[in-house]
Amino acid sequence: MKIFAIDSPLMNILSKIADLMILNLITLVMCIPIVTAGASFTAMHYCCLKLARGHETSMFKQFFHSFKDNFKQSTLIWLIFLVITGFIGYDFLLMYNNPSELSTFVFGGLLVFSIILLFGGSMVFPVQAKFYNTISVTIKTGFIFSFRHFFKTLIFFALKLLPLVLLLLGNIGIMVFPLILCFCFSAPGFVAAKLYDKSFQEAEDIIYAKQAAEKGETKDDEKIFTDAPEQTS
Repeated sequence: MKIFAIDSPLMNILSKIADLMILNLITLVMCIPIVTAGASFTAMHYCCLKLARGHETSMFKQFFHSFKDNFKQSTLIWLIFLVITGFIGYDFLLMYNNPSELSTFVFGGLLVFSIILLFGGSMVFPVQAKFYNTISVTIKTGFIFSFRHFFKTLIFFALKLLPLVLLLLGNIGIMVFPLILCFCFSAPGFVAAKLYDKSFQEAEDIIYAKQAAEKGETKDDEKIFTDAPEQTS
């Protein structure tokens, strides 16, 4: 097998790297309005799971397919998290400006709550990208999944924080900034997809079996994702 053949392992790796770079840049651009960040993260996780499962796909087409389908619900979930984060940030600011004996206790409680929120919330948008549910069920499922698969989520959480940590390292952050710009969201998302794919597949098989029993029919394309199959011309 020639090393530069279109189906060689090297070319497959390079193709995935290029896809992740394109996906990251799209996600960054679509996060700029801030309010669209939730839909952007959902679409990114949708594409990452496609890549993790080895499906040949166009990043632009798949990203905006998911972005459009999940925009309303993802945006509402994102706004909920933003409001909660805003209240927590405001409380931290109040304690910083008005220190008291109670501040240490309250600070510790808020810090623990913040970590739980960030950690548990790590899987909310992957769940939103994969399954049809109400907002409350999606958030609840994301938190349950996060803590049920604690170590997998911990790896994902650490990878999400890594770009920020690198940026805070001064000269090192400057050196690796191009890599951060190209892969800060998509690379952790892809690794996470590899980690949670099996668990998602198990949940998907249960849903698929239930739907098949109710409908009395089977469709392979429904097993890939629970959203509506894309129409082909």
